[in-house]
Amino acid sequence: MSRRAGYEESWDLTYLVEQLRELIGRDLELHPELAEELEDTLDSLVLRNQRLRGLQRMVNAEREPDDLAVLRGALENMDRELMDRLPMLLERLRAAMQ
Repeated sequence: MSRRAGYEESWDLTYLVEQLRELIGRDLELHPELAEELEDTLDSLVLRNQRLRGLQRMVNAEREPDDLAVLRGALENMDRELMDRLPMLLERLRAAMQ
């Protein structure tokens, strides 16, 4: 995968998240706490994507293993956090849409 493709994919994800934010904000009347949780999760998804792209750039630049390990660890922690949060968030969003 070229760096250009990675950048375009990152921009595309950010754009899609912004569209989702707009759609949810306009069409759904969510409880403020749920709306905030959703917003935080969308921010985390964009940040995760940026970290992943950063890791790919570091690998391509043949950075030091310690530098890669730190970024990989941060990415893995973020993945665990998202995997903990997303199922409950999805359940709450489904309930709010009924």
